[in-house]
Amino acid sequence: MKRYDKRSRRDREDLDSRLNALGASSGRGSSTRGSSTRGSSTRNRKRNPRKKKSNIGPAVVGLLLVVAVLGIIYLIVSSATGGGGEVAGEESGESVQIEVVQGDTLSSVADKLEAEGVIGSSFFFTLQARMGGEGSGIRPGQYAFAADEGNDEIMTKLTEGEAVPTFAVTVPEGLTLEETASAVAENGEISAGEFEEAANRTDYGYAFLEDGAINDTEGFLFPKSYEFEEGTTADQIVNRLLEQYLLETENVDFAAASEELNLTEYELLTVASLIEREAANEAEKPIIASVIYNRIRAEMPLQIDATIQYARGEQKENLSLPDLEVDSPYNTYQNTGLPPGPIASPSLSSIEAAVNPDETDFVYYVITPDGGEHFFTDNYDEFLVAKEEAGLGGA
Repeated sequence: MKRYDKRSRRDREDLDSRLNALGASSGRGSSTRGSSTRGSSTRNRKRNPRKKKSNIGPAVVGLLLVVAVLGIIYLIVSSATGGGGEVAGEESGESVQIEVVQGDTLSSVADKLEAEGVIGSSFFFTLQARMGGEGSGIRPGQYAFAADEGNDEIMTKLTEGEAVPTFAVTVPEGLTLEETASAVAENGEISAGEFEEAANRTDYGYAFLEDGAINDTEGFLFPKSYEFEEGTTADQIVNRLLEQYLLETENVDFAAASEELNLTEYELLTVASLIEREAANEAEKPIIASVIYNRIRAEMPLQIDATIQYARGEQKENLSLPDLEVDSPYNTYQNTGLPPGPIASPSLSSIEAAVNPDETDFVYYVITPDGGEHFFTDNYDEFLVAKEEAGLGGA
């Protein structure tokens, strides 16, 4: 089996130049013949007005021109593809998955098919489809192609929308591992228990999970909307979410932040999870990051309510004094420093805030009465006044 290679570009250019040259030549020839024919036709009408002009000559020339063009195309394509049109992967017998998204053209889909080895040449596939009047009705979707499918079968599947059945999963920002399992289970394909079992493992081959402090994938299940094929396992879903974390954080400079803040990537992710659960809006995320770091430097307990909720395993709008006494390493009222790990899966903006905090002197913040933002201060008395105004009490 031959794959479409670098010769294809040269062959395309050769084909274009030959067709252009042939078109220019035929254009000059037809123009000359047209002038001559009109001239003789005028003379013939004068000599014998009843005699009709014959169309046999131009028809034969046109037919020969078409045959010549097709011959050139066939020779060039055959040279480039070794016959073209054969489906790759026949020996392995494995099916190949291709995703067609809104806005894909025939050429872009053909390139995807070639890249995955479904077809030998995107050029030949596109040419064949266009000559057959196809390719304008390709439908978006996830497609599976068997090794024995030819170009016609592939085009039929793409235009008739015979996509692989899929199911959607949406993971909002700030969900815990357990909450993520429930979100995944909503589609009915994977149970919450299956997902939790898979998410409680760390043997997925990612370097960011190799920290000895990590016991599960809490915090790494990146929030996003996903689409999976029917039959996808819990392990595969977890792996996809971990892969998305890797992709999303590719340009995050964890190394520089680790050196400057003396924290590991896992600890920075923990900070990001606190920011995600505490911030009232995007703009204040770097400020909240600065408060967290300022309190750690001052050896003050973080006193973040979201960690108490995580420790208790339930969400409460208002925490009571007994709630604040929960016996857990995640209790940031009783323990100084960071909790043992993330308390949720943070968004990219929260991760970036943890890595690039604002420089402030703030060590206190309290939600404003309208709930749209926080009031920040480094003065304890101002903090107490703000708490009173927010209806949270003065103690």
